[in-house]
Amino acid sequence: MALTTAQLIGTPARADENDLDTAVEIGKKATGGSSAIAVGRVVFHTSSSGLWAIATAGSTGRMGVVPKLHPANVDADDTLQVQASPKAQIYVEATGAIKPGGQVIPDTGGKVKATSGQGFAVYKGHYGEGSGLENDPTDAAAAEAVRIELSGDVL
Repeated sequence: MALTTAQLIGTPARADENDLDTAVEIGKKATGGSSAIAVGRVVFHTSSSGLWAIATAGSTGRMGVVPKLHPANVDADDTLQVQASPKAQIYVEATGAIKPGGQVIPDTGGKVKATSGQGFAVYKGHYGEGSGLENDPTDAAAAEAVRIELSGDVL
């Protein structure tokens, strides 16, 4: 059964201690109308306010992804879960073509796009790809769920 982009984004790729026990942290976020951040969206830490916010094209700072874990944040919450540790893998949504092994940066709406420079994560493939010699990762396209591995690099 094929999973849809909506079903995959925000899902930790390896549900082990690397992705859950040590990779997920609790951070602060803004409260109020429309302040909830959907699972699977890239977020960045704003050093001036100490809050995590949804990343867009040009966002800089420490990056992470809101994981699909209970409880998900809502408008009134002042905290949220963020998967931000290096080597953690998670599914996000691409906004365009990305080559396997390519660096990614945030794009509009907390999604990711390819970059020729330094990114905050590396594209590893689609669901089920990249395991074994016969299952190479394929190029990503817009609106697809893609697996990224966080690098820990600050943009």
